[in-house]
Amino acid sequence: MGMTNLRIPALAFVGAMLCLGMVAPAGAAPLHHDIELMLDPAAGRMEAVDRLTLPAGAQSLRLDPALTVQEVRAGGRPVPVDRHGDRLRLVVPEGVDAVTIRYGGRLPGFTTGTGLALDGEGAFLPGLGGWLPDPASAADEPPSWRLSVRVPSPYVAVATGRLEEEEREATGYRAVFAEDRSVEEPSVFAGAWTVEERPAGPLRLRLYRHPEQAGLADGYLELSEQAIAAGAARIGAYPFDGFSIVSVPPPVGLGFPGLTAIGRAVLPLPFIRSQSLTHEIMHNWWGNGVRVGEGGNWAEGLTTYMADYAAAQARGADAAKAMRLDWLRDYAALPAERDRPLTGFQSKTHDASQIVGYGKAAMLFHMLEAEIGRDAFDAGIRKFWSGFAFRAAGWSDLRRSFEAASGRDLGGLFGQWVERRGAPMLTLADVRADGDGVLLTLRQEADAPYALAVPVRLETAAGVEDHSVRLDGRQVTLRLPAKAAVKAVSVDPDFDLFRRLAPGEAPPILRDVTLRPGAERVIVADGDAAEAARALAGRLMDATGRESGDKKSAPLLLVGTDAAVARELARRGLAPVPAELAGRGSARVWVSRAADGRTALVVSGADAEALRALLRPLPHYGRQSWLVFEGAKAVDRGVWAAGDSPLRRVVGR
Repeated sequence: MGMTNLRIPALAFVGAMLCLGMVAPAGAAPLHHDIELMLDPAAGRMEAVDRLTLPAGAQSLRLDPALTVQEVRAGGRPVPVDRHGDRLRLVVPEGVDAVTIRYGGRLPGFTTGTGLALDGEGAFLPGLGGWLPDPASAADEPPSWRLSVRVPSPYVAVATGRLEEEEREATGYRAVFAEDRSVEEPSVFAGAWTVEERPAGPLRLRLYRHPEQAGLADGYLELSEQAIAAGAARIGAYPFDGFSIVSVPPPVGLGFPGLTAIGRAVLPLPFIRSQSLTHEIMHNWWGNGVRVGEGGNWAEGLTTYMADYAAAQARGADAAKAMRLDWLRDYAALPAERDRPLTGFQSKTHDASQIVGYGKAAMLFHMLEAEIGRDAFDAGIRKFWSGFAFRAAGWSDLRRSFEAASGRDLGGLFGQWVERRGAPMLTLADVRADGDGVLLTLRQEADAPYALAVPVRLETAAGVEDHSVRLDGRQVTLRLPAKAAVKAVSVDPDFDLFRRLAPGEAPPILRDVTLRPGAERVIVADGDAAEAARALAGRLMDATGRESGDKKSAPLLLVGTDAAVARELARRGLAPVPAELAGRGSARVWVSRAADGRTALVVSGADAEALRALLRPLPHYGRQSWLVFEGAKAVDRGVWAAGDSPLRRVVGR
């Protein structure tokens, strides 16, 4: 399923699935669905007829167990079906054009937490969620399809694909959607929505909103038009006939071809529109337009770089630098045993995978653009799009596109950042004044040396001078000239390289604890508050941790009520609540690092209710060092100031 990686459990976008389909044997017709779908949300029922092309012979299809097969026919005759759980096995006769499957049933509601949902709130039927008979053996090419969907009044339905027909009547709504290119299976949604539309040339932009969301359409649709135009100018023509923003009951955000489904409660939040919407629109080129092939998911990193990072650049150099530092701080918190090469990343299943698949991959594209220049980078992007639109592609295809555009061999650059796990750590080993310049020695620590172009900044009496230094081995000593006396030297001061941050560059953040499998968990509360604290500790940890122990070097997660937390901190000889947080809000969260290097994450709430209120929001603030909450709302947050960087040296000291 082509859910691109924009999933927001609670408040933060997260996660991706790959497009899957089936390739028919040589001589067989390509897989095609012709679907008549009837949804009755109030009753929680659906009825469907799917006329699909399948090769002759034994076939296995997947269908959700909640749906009953009523009839299967081919060439006007019944076809026997053997069903076990979600698998349908049948034999397609020779010489038939299509198999017709009639099926239906009652689906779970939105409160069950399952993928498929159909109840009075509406319908949520993602493409490979099991509502449509799907071949069990998935290969390269998704099917083409035509879908006619009907819902009773007051509901409206929307699906991925090209909108070909729609009718609104007093008794209900009917629409026809189709896709004849290699994109993905249809995804269908329904709700009691108001539909607001904005034409943008030949494109149809729509917001499917709930009644309380009046006033959102102008902002969402205007930004959609701008983001589509910007992407088309840099990449190539937008690949779909429009873009729809759909309000859905769960607190999620999922991306589909030409459509994004966003949680009803989070749709009004400003950051969803300002940050996440452009990410989803970019996925229409990367992930939906060019599908992810074998060898790792490149689409999340490229989308992050061309949407999220481009938006930061538009806000200014400081915002772009801050985003790069966020990626590096995340990586600094990642335990070595949880690191993976980019070829091993498929989708965001947890924070650890996101750190590699989003942050490291985006940094690769940042370094690549610095290496070959913006013009060659954009030419490579356009070449990649024109060569692989509606096809599957991998990292090697990206590399060849950039090589053709730049005229350079990029095998080494892609090899060390895509196929290797890990990153180098830089050391400024020595700096000395040398006439009108400086003599410096740079080192890198890594399993094997990386080939690096290291930014070096000279702070001189006449201003700043920036240089790029080649470091292809473990150490290099060289002289850099300057136009005036050098006062200080900084290595990679703007965080342009993907690397392990040096001590002093990375203040402690929540992920320093939540990503650690061996973190010690300590609960200090009674009764209902203890139950809430245990649940919160379980939600916070992105890896399996042990309840308690005496491993002194393991990070500490301490969760409880205010008085009990204060007593436990004193008992352990740890600092009390920081002065900046004391007495504020219903709950306070902070990370500290002791002199012996041990990191502690403390969550202190007024009572059980204050701790329960953090269950949904707190896990999505992993990049913060401290937070103050009023109920479920983070009213203040921040990152502790970094120490003195060992990669900056005053000359003469």
